Amino acid sequence: MEGERVMKAPENGKKKTWLIVTGVVLGALLMAYLGLCAWVGTMDRIFPNTTIAGLDVSGMTVEQARKALDQAMAEHGDEIAGTITYGEWRGTITASQMNYDWSASAQAAYTDGRDHFLTQGGQYAARLLGKQWSVETRSMETTELERLLDQMEQDLAGDVTRAAWRLEGDRLVMTKGRTGVSLDRESAREGAFSALEEAMEQKLGGGQEGNAEVERQLYPEEIPPQEPDFDEIYTQFHTEPVSAQMDPDTFQITDHVVGVDFDVDALKAAYEGAAEGETFSIPVTLTQPKETKASLEEKLFQDLLGEGTTRVTGSANRKFNVKLSAEACNNVILLPGQEFSYNNTTGSRTPEKGYKNAPTYQAGKSVDDIGGGICQTSSTIYYAVLHTPLEVVERHDHQFNTGYVDLGMDATVYFGSLDFRFKNNTEYPVKIVTSSYDSNGSRYLNVKIYGTNPDGIYAIPKSSVFDKVAPTTKYEPDPSVPKGTLVLDKEQYAYTGWSAHTYRYIYDKDGNLLEKQDMGSSKYSMRPNLYHYNPADGDPSTWPDGKPPQPGTDPGTEVPVDPSTETGGTAGPGTEGGAVPGTGEGEAGTDQPAQDQPASEQTDAGESDQTQTEGVSGGERPSDQSGQEQEEPSGQGEEASSGQNTEAAT
Repeated sequence: MEGERVMKAPENGKKKTWLIVTGVVLGALLMAYLGLCAWVGTMDRIFPNTTIAGLDVSGMTVEQARKALDQAMAEHGDEIAGTITYGEWRGTITASQMNYDWSASAQAAYTDGRDHFLTQGGQYAARLLGKQWSVETRSMETTELERLLDQMEQDLAGDVTRAAWRLEGDRLVMTKGRTGVSLDRESAREGAFSALEEAMEQKLGGGQEGNAEVERQLYPEEIPPQEPDFDEIYTQFHTEPVSAQMDPDTFQITDHVVGVDFDVDALKAAYEGAAEGETFSIPVTLTQPKETKASLEEKLFQDLLGEGTTRVTGSANRKFNVKLSAEACNNVILLPGQEFSYNNTTGSRTPEKGYKNAPTYQAGKSVDDIGGGICQTSSTIYYAVLHTPLEVVERHDHQFNTGYVDLGMDATVYFGSLDFRFKNNTEYPVKIVTSSYDSNGSRYLNVKIYGTNPDGIYAIPKSSVFDKVAPTTKYEPDPSVPKGTLVLDKEQYAYTGWSAHTYRYIYDKDGNLLEKQDMGSSKYSMRPNLYHYNPADGDPSTWPDGKPPQPGTDPGTEVPVDPSTETGGTAGPGTEGGAVPGTGEGEAGTDQPAQDQPASEQTDAGESDQTQTEGVSGGERPSDQSGQEQEEPSGQGEEASSGQNTEAAT
């Protein structure tokens, strides 16, 4: 029998059918889910199973939820409390004291689950099927909570107490530190919020009767006090005693400093044996300085260390310059270790400062120039310094003997080159006091040096004089001189040359010699008698018998007539007012000074006068220091005019 072939349905056909059915179902479900998402998006109700602070707000609108929360707080806010504790300390705040923003909380409950269109349908379905959702409460700034946290910090004294120390008299007092508590204010705030929220859930969501209170324990960090740096404490208080001294700018007496010292190991041992917060002390050694402010004020400038007085002669301008330069040095104070500079103190001698023309030495000649005479001030100060133990730093002798101080005890100066300087090598300030005064028709310059002399030390200077060089005679032609006469130069006085060596003897208060100081040598040049003659008479050194040849006679056969013997005649050759050339001797009241003594009379140009020097050491004048002075006729070594060659002392 012939059969028929039966065609089977292909397997892939069934699969296609299944896929089609599945796709249709899934598409329907997707459409349904999308429809649910769209519906949820249009719904104005809060999702099911949603609570705020324990209160069920499911299916409520935002406004309904807000009103429900406000009503719950009004009814139960005072019964809901959150408490934070640390040890025995407790701090409580109620829900009614909090400033909750229930509108924001209700809005958050509504938007929760609606973040994205494609997920909000699933969120709704999950809540509908029983998923619980609690919305966090929202609170604005709460004054009462901040007050509670302030009280917490105040009561618990959050900061660690460190050790403290101070000096009280002769004791070092120390208080040991205490363990401190480090409190985190933000953590405490969060603890109070969470405690309140849990209490609200118990009251509003659990239906708890009466008050609902939840506690949160704080766990601050305890910090032990740091051990002090004992070496730093020692550095802070250890002080060497410092005597009061004079301020170099204000010249006021500074406060003294009392020395402080203590045993660091003793302080450590006392600290380790003390309890936290305990106060203890150890002894301190106090050392008074050598000079307190009161003792220094009492001693300051109380002793006269040395004094010098010279007689000031010469022109009115020269006397004025001496006084002006002395005023510049008056009341100058030198602190211990400081130097006095005459040039720096007086400054350059200029007309703008008031200095006038007076004799100065220029190229060995006496010439009027600005500042003549100021070397007498420097010399008088040096003379006073020689009667003290003060250290002489720089001193230069004059070219010629001054006459107003003993040989070897003068000090010439030239601004910018030669200076007179001395150093205060004592332990106390010294002061220079100068004064110019008139007495019995004469002008004097006095210099006193004051200081503090606790040991009674004094000084006496002495000079040895040697190598005398008598003035020679020098002739210069001058057509203006009458024939047959010699005219003495009244400005270029003759000087006797000398050498001197000065020593300073330092004695203690009992007169015992402590030291012999070599103050150096001085060499004073000789200046000849200068006579002018008429060139027609020839060089006087060639005159026979010391007389000029007479007109119309044979010098070798005719004896000249002495004009001085004739009536109405003039002074004979070789004389000037009765003086004999080259002798260095003259009549009193004439212009020719005597030159044959190392401390003889010599005055300013055109003057003839006597000068007396007084030297005082500690107010007492040595008997062997007396004698006449030779007055400097000019300010040799002082400032010369522009273009002039001013000779320094040689």
